[in-house]
Amino acid sequence: MCSADPNEQTKDKDAIGNQTTAYPSRERDPFFAFIPQLAKFAGRLIYHELSIAKNAVVSAPSFTKHYLTDTVVFYKNSPRTLYDEIISGFTVAIMQVPESIAFSFVAGVPPLSGLQATFWMATITGIFGGKPGMISGAAGALAVVVTDLTIDDGVLSYLTTDERLNVLYFTMIICGFAQILFAWFRLAVLVRLIPETGMIGFMNGLAIIIFMAQLPAFQTCDAERMADIPRGARANFSDTSACLYVYGHHETFSQGTLVEHTLFRMAFGISTRTVSETAPMSGSPPIFDWPTIPSDPKTISIVIQYALTLAAIGGVESVLTLQACNEITDTVPKMADSNQELFAQGLANLVSGMFRAMGGDAMIGQSTINIMNGARHRVSSTMSGIFMLLFIIALSDFIELLPVATLTGVLFMVVLSTFQWKTFNILRYGRLSDSGVIVMVTLIAVFFNLAVAIAAGIVFSALVNAWDSGSHIDADVAVKPMLVKRNGHVFKDEKGVEHADDAGDEEVVMVKYVHVKGSIFFGSARHFINMFSVTNDPQTIVIDFKDALIIDHSAVAAIGGITHRFAKVGKRVLLINLPHKSHGRLHRTGDHSILKKQIILHKDELVAVEQGGKVVSASAGEDVSGEVAEEKKTESIHSSYLGDSGPVDEYHTPKDLQDLQMFKAGAKSVDEEIDHLEDVQGTFVVHEVEDKKDT
Repeated sequence: MCSADPNEQTKDKDAIGNQTTAYPSRERDPFFAFIPQLAKFAGRLIYHELSIAKNAVVSAPSFTKHYLTDTVVFYKNSPRTLYDEIISGFTVAIMQVPESIAFSFVAGVPPLSGLQATFWMATITGIFGGKPGMISGAAGALAVVVTDLTIDDGVLSYLTTDERLNVLYFTMIICGFAQILFAWFRLAVLVRLIPETGMIGFMNGLAIIIFMAQLPAFQTCDAERMADIPRGARANFSDTSACLYVYGHHETFSQGTLVEHTLFRMAFGISTRTVSETAPMSGSPPIFDWPTIPSDPKTISIVIQYALTLAAIGGVESVLTLQACNEITDTVPKMADSNQELFAQGLANLVSGMFRAMGGDAMIGQSTINIMNGARHRVSSTMSGIFMLLFIIALSDFIELLPVATLTGVLFMVVLSTFQWKTFNILRYGRLSDSGVIVMVTLIAVFFNLAVAIAAGIVFSALVNAWDSGSHIDADVAVKPMLVKRNGHVFKDEKGVEHADDAGDEEVVMVKYVHVKGSIFFGSARHFINMFSVTNDPQTIVIDFKDALIIDHSAVAAIGGITHRFAKVGKRVLLINLPHKSHGRLHRTGDHSILKKQIILHKDELVAVEQGGKVVSASAGEDVSGEVAEEKKTESIHSSYLGDSGPVDEYHTPKDLQDLQMFKAGAKSVDEEIDHLEDVQGTFVVHEVEDKKDT
């Protein structure tokens, strides 16, 4: 044992003073302090949002005036741009007519409900949406969920048809409110958690559901309207096939209608069902009709469940459509735009429910076509909604002539474009976990629910990532002699009296130096623990966290468990180079009485005495034992910790609840200990041996 120089001891005290300023003082709040903190946070949030709303209302007149003035000036100077926007909106509106009617049949609502939903969705999101040029309307993702509310054997089978439609429209109002709340709480950021494989499974499941919904068109026919069922079924198939070919090559559905009314009806005398025969519609403008609020608890619970499901599905598809449009236009994505789109979608669905429309979300196909046609402003998407209203009022008689088989062909084209054909390449050559996510999400979407499918995909992908990340932790281990000096410091006891620790004791000890690399969390904690051996490791363990990060309490518990097991056999564990975040996590949930004795703030205070120690590279899970001779343990340590059966490493369950340590520690003593925690850190300091020899 060497004696310390007083002058150098004074320098060491100054160094410790500098070290303790490296981290700010951290105090653990009282247990229930989170309640007023949460209340203050909520109050500030509400005040901030109300201030934004107030400023928006106050500035709305002047903003609208300047916006409209600038818009008029812009299009006055660029008439060609205005023409292109209007033509693009007209083209999209024509394409939306058959899809809106087809999705109405999928959802089990009147065709007028789907057409009006497209009008409201396109117009409102065109004005208030987060991406100019993006198209919204009655979409398949919501239609396949809505059908559970409208079919005779669905969740509302105990209600009449009119009552089920009334519940649907009220559900859309709640869905709109939910999406507005999503936007208010800035939840669009959660979309980044959805893996690409999860979205592929989502789209595949949606395509399969739409495909399955079209099969009844070939399986059943109304005997009163179709005397010859086999011939009618063949006509349906032929008309659908013709529409598939024509729509796939020319993106229009009028040829399918022309084939049915000329070739089949006139030449062969075979007719297929039309829209008027299935669900007659009148060319009337939307009429406000507030739906009746359900009174029984069962219906209310179903409304809330499906409203949240529809809000989640519509929000996810809308945000992803916005991101796809940004990629086409090379626009830098902004999360504010996604939240704005969520707000617009919610407002449109809310209004749709008030006017007995089925609601909808963003339509990635029409949005892509509109953007690729050159539309970059709000006129195109807004005009698509206005043109849809004109079609409803002026062209209702023509719309009633559309054959259902033609609409079926249109939806088959939607299926072909929605299904992700790259799935088969991923299943054949991709990673097994990626293939599993695609298959799992697809099956859950088909047999259960689209929203649950997405959630399951996120959870499964997160678990796979946690497993992979847990196996990537590594460490470089060196067993070598090092010079360790006990540092003196001043601390206060419970009564506020200052005490000074003994300083100046220093010794050369054999040290196991573990340089951890990677993140320590619940998935890698076991690998981290397996890097140490209580029996074979030397008396002093130094863990370097320079390239490691403590993520959660599982990591804190792992470090505490290692320290506890080594302490039981008279060995010590020192922690160095703790990152700021890791330092904070240890202090919030770790054992402060142990941490204050083992944390060293600077790595360069630990220096090897010689190169004689063996250096090894330990992967996660290896049990590294030092091959350098250690000092023999004293009999007192052997008798106290080892006994006859080796190291004691077990957990003793307390007999009574009051024996738990958490009930023994007084709040006052814990708080005072935390107050002075920073003053007692850095208990051990290591110096260069060469410097000591020179001194």
